[in-house]
Amino acid sequence: MQILMTTAFAATATIAAADHHGGGMTAIALSGDKTLHKIDAKTAEVKASMEVEGVGKLLGIDLRPATGQLIGVTDAFEIVEIDPESGKATVISQMDKELPVEEGAAVIVDFNPKADKLRFMSGVTNHRVDIESGAVTVDGSLAFEGKDMHAGETPDIVAAAYTNSFGMPEATAMYDIDRTIVALIRQTSPNDGTLAAIGKLGVDGTEVYAFDVATDSEGANTAWLVSGNMLHTLSLETGQVAESWELKGADGATVRDITFMTAM
Repeated sequence: MQILMTTAFAATATIAAADHHGGGMTAIALSGDKTLHKIDAKTAEVKASMEVEGVGKLLGIDLRPATGQLIGVTDAFEIVEIDPESGKATVISQMDKELPVEEGAAVIVDFNPKADKLRFMSGVTNHRVDIESGAVTVDGSLAFEGKDMHAGETPDIVAAAYTNSFGMPEATAMYDIDRTIVALIRQTSPNDGTLAAIGKLGVDGTEVYAFDVATDSEGANTAWLVSGNMLHTLSLETGQVAESWELKGADGATVRDITFMTAM
C-alpha cells in the first residue's frame, strides 16, 4: 500500500462532518524509506516529521489495536515496534516466511483487530502473521468472487483496512482499494482472499493510495483515503469519497502508508 491514509458491516460506518473531521485524532504517515509524519486529522496538516531509527527500510506500518503499539515491517521481514515520539524501532520478531514483493509493488500491512494478527499482502499474495512468534500462514490468493462483476480479472489491491480497530472487538470487516478499477472492495473472507466490489471512489485514479479506518473509543468508524495531495473521507456503503481536504505540510513527500493512532 502506498500513500495511505471499519462495526462489522459498512452500514454502521460513521463519516465525520467537515467542520470537525478527525476529532483530534493523530495519524502517522510513512514516506520515503523510513520517514514518519504526524498528521492532525482535524486540520489535515503535518505537525512533525522524524526518521525511524534502527531499520533500513519500512514496508509498511499500522496500529496494533489490542495494545496501542505502532508496528512496522522492514524490508528484512522483521516486525518492529516504533516509538511514535522518538522514532526508535525495537525488533519484536523475524517472519519465518518472506512475502514475495516485486520491485515497486504495493505492500499492505494491516492488523485484524479481532484476531490480533497482521495481514500482509502484495500483488495477489495473502499472508497472516503472528507478530510475537513471527509465524506466517499463507492464505488464499486474492481473487474476485465468481458472482462479482469483476470475476476472472486480476485484482490490483494496493491498500486495505479493518473496521472496529480499537481494542479487541467481537467483529470486524476488511476493505481494500483496487488501483485498476479505482474502487472500494470488500475482502469478504480475508483468509480465503475472496473479493467483492462495492463501488467506484469517484476521484481520478493515481498510482499511489492510502487507506485506513479509524475507530474511536465509542466504536465509531471513519474511513480515510489519501490520493494525490488530498485527504478524503470515504463511504464504506457506496465506496464514494464523501469529503475532501488538502493535505498540508508534507513538503512534496509521497506518503505511502498511514495509520490512525486512536488508542494513543
